[in-house]
Amino acid sequence: MFNWKILELFAEAKGVKYLASITDGTNTVETEGNYIFSEGTVNLPFEQIKEVNLIDWIAKDAIKSNLEAQLQVMDSDNKVEFPWLADTFTPGQ
Repeated sequence: MFNWKILELFAEAKGVKYLASITDGTNTVETEGNYIFSEGTVNLPFEQIKEVNLIDWIAKDAIKSNLEAQLQVMDSDNKVEFPWLADTFTPGQ
């Protein structure tokens, strides 16, 4: 499930700073970013804009794809130990 939050609004709704996250119930992946709206995207008077409008105006496909890919990697069995820990001394060995 994706969650979106607007953290900052730039002058006259020309852009936003957002927080996007996805969770699978076990793992959560988050990203923050700045998004500048294309000319003509903001189609409401400034005083009528709500957070949901700003979220709707963000082109979310690429952001969602990246978060889904990161979440998929977290769920994989391909995790390995850090290479710099491979020869770490452990007492009792």
